[in-house]
Amino acid sequence: MKLLLLFVTAILMAGCDAGLNSDQQAREVAGKWADAYFNCDFKDADNYVTPESRKWLQYAASNTTEQELNMLQEAGGAQVTVSETATEGNDTLKTFRLTVANCLGTTHETAALVKERTFMVTVVRRTTDWQVRMAGLPQNERQSRD
Repeated sequence: MKLLLLFVTAILMAGCDAGLNSDQQAREVAGKWADAYFNCDFKDADNYVTPESRKWLQYAASNTTEQELNMLQEAGGAQVTVSETATEGNDTLKTFRLTVANCLGTTHETAALVKERTFMVTVVRRTTDWQVRMAGLPQNERQSRD
């Protein structure tokens, strides 16, 4: 009887601990994906996305030039900050705001480094793992002029 009570207590504590770390795990996945993606390490970024998102990584990789990679490397790479988590409906979908410094962008059709941009990323829980869901390529969040 004592063994059963100990076992049930351990399971309940593990379940509570998993819930407390859920936001932290989702944020960590968003950060690791963003660091890889914005530094053009698409192979590593693939470790953090849903299977249906892989086509977007392949598209981004096929449209990244050697010139852009060199430009990013000379600048020391992109630096990512993850903030503002939002839970939608239940605890299986979270949205994070990414602030990316030294981000690749375009100016009048020419590749350029942008000092800072803001992006939103959606992270979903699939079974026990969090994964980034890409419905397209990340797009800069424009500030309203209102």
